[in-house]
Amino acid sequence: MYYFSHGLPHVFEAGKELSCTATWTPFRVASAEEILEAMEAAYGSAQLFEELSLPQQLEVLEIRDTWTEKPAPQQT
Repeated sequence: MYYFSHGLPHVFEAGKELSCTATWTPFRVASAEEILEAMEAAYGSAQLFEELSLPQQLEVLEIRDTWTEKPAPQQT
């Protein structure tokens, strides 16, 4: 997963519960390096949520919401 709130990739084991409430988007890859490659292909050079365009911000929040029962935190 790539955490736009932290500007860092995180790798979790499959089947483990996600405990972080940051704004993140999942990528089905095997390593942190592959997360960065996939993130750059999808979102360009943006590393933080504020650096995404408004349509991209909505996309990230919608994707996150489909992966969890908790709604995404509101960005201020």
